[in-house]
Amino acid sequence: MIKIEKIKLHNFRFFVDDEEHNSFDINGKNMLVYGENGSGKSSLYKAFELLANPNISEEEFAQSINIFKQDDTYLQFEFNNDEILRIDSDHLSLENQYPFIEKLSISKPIMDYKSLLSITYSTKKEDKKNLYAFFEKILSQYPITEDVTLNDLKEREDNNYFTTFEHILKEELFDDINIFLGQFGQSFQLTEINFNFGFNKVNLEIEYFDEKITEYHLFLNEARLSALAMSIYFSIIKAQFRLLGEHSLKILVLDDLLISLDMSNRLTLIEILKNEFSDFQIFLFTHDKGFFEVLKDKMSWKAFELYVNRDENGHEVPFIKKSLNYFESAKKHFDEYDYPACANYLRKEVERIKKIVNESEIDGIPVDRSMQIVKRLVNSDDFTNFSRPDTTDEACIGSIRGKLIGIQRNLENAREPSVEINMQEVHGILHRILHPQSHDDTSRPLYKKELEEAIAVINDLRENLENPVAEAVVAE
Repeated sequence: MIKIEKIKLHNFRFFVDDEEHNSFDINGKNMLVYGENGSGKSSLYKAFELLANPNISEEEFAQSINIFKQDDTYLQFEFNNDEILRIDSDHLSLENQYPFIEKLSISKPIMDYKSLLSITYSTKKEDKKNLYAFFEKILSQYPITEDVTLNDLKEREDNNYFTTFEHILKEELFDDINIFLGQFGQSFQLTEINFNFGFNKVNLEIEYFDEKITEYHLFLNEARLSALAMSIYFSIIKAQFRLLGEHSLKILVLDDLLISLDMSNRLTLIEILKNEFSDFQIFLFTHDKGFFEVLKDKMSWKAFELYVNRDENGHEVPFIKKSLNYFESAKKHFDEYDYPACANYLRKEVERIKKIVNESEIDGIPVDRSMQIVKRLVNSDDFTNFSRPDTTDEACIGSIRGKLIGIQRNLENAREPSVEINMQEVHGILHRILHPQSHDDTSRPLYKKELEEAIAVINDLRENLENPVAEAVVAE
C-alpha cells in the first residue's frame, strides 16, 4: 500500500528554507496537526491541493512562492515506494509521470469547512436547495468505464449522460450516504434524491423524526448539516476509490471540518474514520488545541504542532514542534537523564491507559456507543414501520438498512476483549516509583534500572492495548 513518508515545503507560501521547520517526517502514518492562526496550516493544506492537481498553472504556483524567499521554491513528497515527487516552476505537470497519484484529481479527497458549505449554505431562501452544480462538479471525473468519465459523456452530448448521472446518485451513493448518517447517530435520514434533468435540479428529501423536511438547509442545526455534508463527501470519495483500483495513493485530508461539532460528535467522526477509512492515510488539521490533545491520546498518529516564530529579519516563519505523547515524552526525558520528569510522564501514561479500560474503550472506540444508537433506532416509529412484514416503503427500508450497517461496523471495531493484562505489577511501579516522583519527596531515590523496568512493563501494556487483533482487559 503506497503511503507518504515525508513532506517538504521549501520557500512555499509561509514556509521558508529552514530544514528543521519546513519538513514533516511521517513515515507512512496518519498525521495530526495543530496550528495556531497564521502558523502555516493553510500552506500545508494547499500543498495537498497541488498534489491532487495534475496540471498546475504557472499563475497558481507563482501565488505559492514565499514573498521573502523567492529563490528555489518547491514542494517535495517522498513515498514508501521510493518515488520522490517534486513540484517547482519547472515541474508543474504531474500527468503521466506518477500513475499512483493521478487518481487524486478524480477522487478529490481533500476537504475543509468551506467544502461543506456548498451543500449546507444558501444566500437566498429556497424551498429546496439545488445541489445539481455541486454534484456536477465533484462527479465530473467519475469513472464510467476504464477510459470514459461522466464529463466525457457530457462533452459528447451523449444521451446517456443524465441517466448515468441519476444512476450514480440513486444507486451508487444513496445507500452509503445513509450508512454514514447512521454512524453519525443522527435522528434524520435521506429518503430520496430527486433528479430533474430538464431543469438541472438535484434536491434531497430529508426525514426528521418521521417528518419530511423540504428546507433542510434552513431547518437542521449546524452539527446535523455538517454530518449530512460529510456523509455525502465520504460516500463519493469511497465510491470513486472503489472504482479506481488498489494501486493508487489513498489519502484523506481534512482541515478544520469540526468547527461546528461538539466533542461527542467529533469523537464519533474519528470512529467513522477508523471504521471506513482504515486503508487510507489520513491527514487531519485543527486549530482546537483541546481536541488535538484528546485525539493525540486516543490515536497512534504522527502529531505536530505549528506555531508562529520570527527569523533574524523579524519576518514571521513557522515553528514545527513534534508533539509527543506521554510515553514518548517519558522516553525523551529518560534519554536526557531527567529521571523525575520521565517518571511523571510514565505515571500519566498509566493513568491514561487505566481511563481507557475503565471507560470500556478499546482502540479509542466506546463499546456502548453502538448500543445507544441501537436503542434509539428500535424505539423510533420508522423502525416500527420497517419491522412490519408487509412494509413496501423502499426509502424506509433503505434508510434502516444503512443505519444497521453503520451499527454493524461500529460493533465490528468493538470486539469482545480476549487478552488479559495483569495490572498488579504496574500498580506496584506506580506506588513504589512513579507517585513519589510527582511530589517533593527526597526520601525515595530514583534509579536508572528501576525506570528502565518501568518503561519496559508499560510498553508491554501499551502494545497489548494497541494490538488490532487481540484487545485487552485489566486484571486487578
